[in-house]
Formats: sequence, structure tokens, C-alpha cells
Amino acid sequence: MRKQSVIIADDHPLILMGLRDLVEKDASFELAGAVSSSSALIALARENLTDILITDYSMPGDDIYGDGIRLIKYLIRHFPQTKILIVTMMSNPMIISALYDAGVYAVVRKSDDPAEFIAALHILRLGRKYFPPSFQKDSKANERTKFVGERINSLSPKEFEVLRYFIQGKPIMQVALHLNRSIKTVSGQKIAAMHKLNVKTDQELIAFCLETGLFQ
Repeated sequence: MRKQSVIIADDHPLILMGLRDLVEKDASFELAGAVSSSSALIALARENLTDILITDYSMPGDDIYGDGIRLIKYLIRHFPQTKILIVTMMSNPMIISALYDAGVYAVVRKSDDPAEFIAALHILRLGRKYFPPSFQKDSKANERTKFVGERINSLSPKEFEVLRYFIQGKPIMQVALHLNRSIKTVSGQKIAAMHKLNVKTDQELIAFCLETGLFQ
């Protein structure tokens, strides 16, 4: 089997260096490039017929292509022959499920053993999707954790996206512009998310996200 061409994107220099090192050390793959922004990623993907594209889920700061679900859907739509592997600190099953539903081939947590990342690459090399065991629900979680988890998991992907930008300190108008939605839609999604999380004020919302590590 020929070497698989790989592109990597992550806005954290150490993570990018580590992923690059893992790929370059494996004789089954050939690194086509490593970049740190959504725009650079898409420019590189247009220049190279890439087999596998590895990208961070969260790379804020790019107003052209964004990040998160918005970026992933763009990649899948414009590079349908490329298998996408997401690396992330996120563990929300709702969002992870949405990524697989959108067409992502693998999701690997940054806290996982590097061996899991390599295993995912080789499964993708065979043309199959990789579903890691680390995303399975913990059956031993206590009732309070389950309750919090149920609230988080009830969020839709779009509500999750709105909250993530809000927690970063972006005003609703800027969030709407970034996600290409109306202010009314974004405001409604934020209100719906707060209702699902059972918080009544912005201060309670921020506290909930910090306490649960929702966007870490």
C-alpha cells in the first residue's frame, strides 16, 4: 500500500510539533504540511491531493473559515475524498456524534495516549472510521455527574457553538457575524442553551462552564 499524504492543523505550537513528529516517524505516511490556522489549512489542502487531514476542533481567530462545526462542514463539503481526523480536548458526546454524522472519520482526544492517535491513522489508512473507547460513557459516574452530563449532552451542536464563543467573551453581535447567523437566531440559541443547562444569568452560565470544564 502506498504512503498516505497527511496535512496537520493546530494553533498550539507544542501540539502541532508533537503530531508532526508522530506522523513523520511512521513510514506509512507522508507529511504534506503542518499549519496553525483554518485559512492556512484550506490553502494547503487546495494545493495538495491529501488522503488524511488532521485538525484541531477549536482554532479561534480566523474570521474567514472559523473553526469547530463550521470549519469541519466546509472541509467535508469541499474535500470529500479526504478523510478527516479531529484532535480535541472536548468530550461532549453530542458534539462528537455530530462530527461523525457530518462525515468525520475519527475523533481523538489530546489527552489520549499517542498510540491511540497512531491507531486511528492506520484505521483511516484502510478507509474505515475509527471510534475510540475513550468516548464511551462512564457507567460508574455518580448521579450528580450524570445529571450535569445529561444537561450538557442536551445541547445541540449549534447551541454549543454559540456558548463556546460567548464564553470566550465575544458579544452576541460578533458571534452572529462569525457563525453567519442572524442576531435573533444566535440570541435564541443562547437562551435555549441556558434553559437546558438550568442557568438563569450570564454569570451562572460562565460559572457552570468553568466548573464543568465544558470548553477546556
